[in-house]
Amino acid sequence: MRVCSRLLEESNRSLEIHVFDFDDTLVRTNSKIKVEHNDGEVTFLSPREYAKYRREPGDVFDYSEFEEVIEPELVTSTFLRLKRAVKELGSDNVFILTARGNPEPVAEYLDSVGVSGVRVFAVGTSDPAAKANVIKDEVISKNIKRVYFYDDAMKNIEAVKKLRKILSGVSIITMRMK
Repeated sequence: MRVCSRLLEESNRSLEIHVFDFDDTLVRTNSKIKVEHNDGEVTFLSPREYAKYRREPGDVFDYSEFEEVIEPELVTSTFLRLKRAVKELGSDNVFILTARGNPEPVAEYLDSVGVSGVRVFAVGTSDPAAKANVIKDEVISKNIKRVYFYDDAMKNIEAVKKLRKILSGVSIITMRMK
């Protein structure tokens, strides 16, 4: 009876995913996005500022520094959740979603802090729909029944919450990390 119970529990876990944002959720960095404005002024935005920034006509963005993980500082509480999820579910059911355009620096950093094999999806945009679409595709392709989503940006959380209307029978739990 205990073996059946354990097998059922393991089977249910394979139907669950944990999805973590990178910047300002798992790690705080000094990576910046350069913005050249129409009037010639140049400003630099942190990932948090960029997530809230409203594009103005003539803005030109330079993401080259943002592609690097500069002076990373772990957000310990979220990082511990990530490690626990990997331990309990395995790396196939845990992944990182980032607005960054290149997944390699994020994967390399995670490897350097002892989290290897976790997939990193770099959507290359701050559009919340991009993250929601990755989650939707994962849920559909793997028949996932429960999603835990960790992010610091409310617009991303709201986009993922909207999936509840599209993905019937899927429990979606969102957590805003600060």
